[in-house]
Amino acid sequence: MEDREEQLRQRAYGIWQSEGEPHGRDRDHWEQAERELTEVVPDEPAAPAKPATRRKKADAAPQTIAAEPKPKAPRKPRAKTA
Repeated sequence: MEDREEQLRQRAYGIWQSEGEPHGRDRDHWEQAERELTEVVPDEPAAPAKPATRRKKADAAPQTIAAEPKPKAPRKPRAKTA
């Protein structure tokens, strides 16, 4: 079970990076990773469908990425105007 979760985590991270590291899309990336990994392993029997439950936004998906600000590029000096 932990191995599958790690695969999901790595794939969701790769999707996040490929989309330019947008904020607020972690659930979308996680679900896309689940779909992709499910398609790759067709031999496993499908789990019985669970009724959808509404979750709090904070519980939606595990946070797999540490939010660290990117360093800003140094500014170029402006030309002085007379």
